[in-house]
Amino acid sequence: MSRTSAKLIIVSIVITTALALYFITKLTFDYEFEHFFPTDDPELEFYEEFKEKFDTDIDFVIMGVKNEEGIFQERFLTRVDSMVDEIKEVKHIKRVLSPTNAADYALGPFGPMAIPYLHPNQPERYESDSTKIYKYSKQVGSLFSPDAKSVSLMLIFQDTLNKVETDSVYYDLMEVIGNYEFDEIHTAGKAIGQAFYIEQIKKEFVFFILLASVLILITLILIYRSFWGVMVPMIVVLLSVIWLLGLMSVVGKSIDIMTTLLPLVIFVVGVSDVIHLLSRFFEEIRAGLSKQDAIKTAYKRVGAATFLTSLTTAMGFLTLLTSGVRPVRELGIFAASGVFIAFFLAFSLLPAILTLSKVPKLAYKEPSTVMWNKLVFGFLRFSLANRVKVVLASIIVAVIALFGITQIRIDNFLLEDVPQGDPIRESFVFFEDNFSGVRPFELQLDITDSSYLLFDEEAIADMVRIETYLTDSYGVGFLSSPLNILRSANQALHGGLDTAYAIPGSVQDMKRAQRLIHRLARRPEFTAIITKDEMHGRFSGKMDDKGGRHTAKMDQRLVKHFEKYPLKVTELRLTGMSLLIDKNNETLSSDMMTGLIFALVVVAAIIGFLFKSIRVAIISLVPNLLPLMVMGGYMGLVGIDLKISTSVIFGIAFGIAVDDSIHYLIKYRQELKKGKSNLYALKRTSLSTGKAIILTSIILCMGFISLSASEFTSTYYVGVLISMALTTAVIADLILLPILLLNRKK
Repeated sequence: MSRTSAKLIIVSIVITTALALYFITKLTFDYEFEHFFPTDDPELEFYEEFKEKFDTDIDFVIMGVKNEEGIFQERFLTRVDSMVDEIKEVKHIKRVLSPTNAADYALGPFGPMAIPYLHPNQPERYESDSTKIYKYSKQVGSLFSPDAKSVSLMLIFQDTLNKVETDSVYYDLMEVIGNYEFDEIHTAGKAIGQAFYIEQIKKEFVFFILLASVLILITLILIYRSFWGVMVPMIVVLLSVIWLLGLMSVVGKSIDIMTTLLPLVIFVVGVSDVIHLLSRFFEEIRAGLSKQDAIKTAYKRVGAATFLTSLTTAMGFLTLLTSGVRPVRELGIFAASGVFIAFFLAFSLLPAILTLSKVPKLAYKEPSTVMWNKLVFGFLRFSLANRVKVVLASIIVAVIALFGITQIRIDNFLLEDVPQGDPIRESFVFFEDNFSGVRPFELQLDITDSSYLLFDEEAIADMVRIETYLTDSYGVGFLSSPLNILRSANQALHGGLDTAYAIPGSVQDMKRAQRLIHRLARRPEFTAIITKDEMHGRFSGKMDDKGGRHTAKMDQRLVKHFEKYPLKVTELRLTGMSLLIDKNNETLSSDMMTGLIFALVVVAAIIGFLFKSIRVAIISLVPNLLPLMVMGGYMGLVGIDLKISTSVIFGIAFGIAVDDSIHYLIKYRQELKKGKSNLYALKRTSLSTGKAIILTSIILCMGFISLSASEFTSTYYVGVLISMALTTAVIADLILLPILLLNRKK
């Protein structure tokens, strides 16, 4: 490369970097629950149709307020009532269901009249209110806690709010809540969770960029002990991250919980390319070549391997495209893009810097030759002297790992990423302990015979059977259904008597109730439960979050129950946000495995093509499958569930771990081409690439293990498990791989 070309490259890179920095200022943070729904799925299509008929099941906030002295205290109830009045004024909140405004109805001369459950401003009625509420238990566990110390409020948002509008509701709501003091106040719902995740993403995004920079900086200082040896690699990887973030901003991609990992991943992957190239450049300088010849030789000898490692790393990330979850697919696309950006800069910016700068003194230093040679040669000598033991140990590890893999469970929880002790999790536990939980439950009921409607006798009998099963066997609370409307209508027709909150007992009462329902059909609490044509109904409730695996078993039992004992004129279908996430979680393992197998086959084909040997292709997979097996085995043995967040680690780990094998095999091939013996080729390969493999692996592990500082549980596991896989890969490449290659004919 001429000096003129080098200057043009640097100027171009500076201009591109300036543009990227400009676009980074427009980068946004986002977290949408809907993005984690499976795409191109019949269940998603049905859910979209369900949302058109009724309200969504996630556009709400539940608020729990506790008073240790009990809820029937004037000061407490009047403050709750005042807070509800303020909340109603918050923009985009459609309605608020509160113990202070909930009511039964009686039919008067001018229409339905409300009979409140509570009379906050009439303390003299508290005793009768409490007796009525807890005698009939209609709203106990929903609006009132069983111990009479807490109440809950349901805040329903307007439909189809965008992120900005949802955030606006959240901040306005928090402002209102901040004006009141209670013994305890808890909130849960989409807006709360979304705000929490976005704040955490912002914090961790900046934190991990800084942490990765510091860790890599320290590692480079320990390796090179030179300003030049530290700053040049850091410049290359920093620009890689800047370009990638700029690209994301240009195409309109926001930072979410998955792409928070990208800067760190590109940091550690990019610095690996630079170290391999610099190490070879320094070797050629010490061998007596001129600077330009050393650059050409280094890129000629290591360039192919670096390209292949970038390709295989990108392929590892691209296995994520098999996922049905949009954020996971986007992580794969942008991570692969970042890998190639880092490769481009390593092959443009780095040689330009080398061309324009003096050969650093670092290049003439014998880089701890004695220590490194002893270390890598010690690995080789150990493996050759203990071939049987190493192979046997590898088999034992593989068998244990396989057993562990059989123990992996596919499961997910709504708040699996939130650490213990966090206020969000404490609120979640509060609602499970005192009310019906937070996990949404949704079921759509359809009339199968057009000669019937929802409030005909046969359909009512079906709904009673469904309600009984849901409350007694499934465990749904805070349950709303067409039966609630029917009972309320009957109660209204009987003067609001609590004993009349029941299915009408006579044909005459049933007809009167049906007429009343038709009159009130346009009320929002009705349209959220039944369609205008009375052909579709909704059973909506809340339940404890026992995990997707447990819930899926309950769903299966529910379906089998009604298959064994069929409904007469209706059919039911489960739906909702929770069901979609659970379903997607069930299919992710097969999706990830499909992508991983494809990547393994492609890598094996590349190695087989280079060596013209199927045997070498198979051998190359062994030291790369073993780390994945160890990682999967560990997950199964210690009980780490396979879910959307942890499923990504296998593709990432494979894509990065295979790099060392490729560098080792290509160097081994070059030595064989020189006519060297198999044993000599292995020795030279270990001495030449062993140091770079160890150094890059240390940097990779340092980078990924830093993720263990994350407050997100899934991010913590990504860091720990990938570091484990990379450590296993180094051992396999430097100890097991030479044994597998030893008996190969040249």
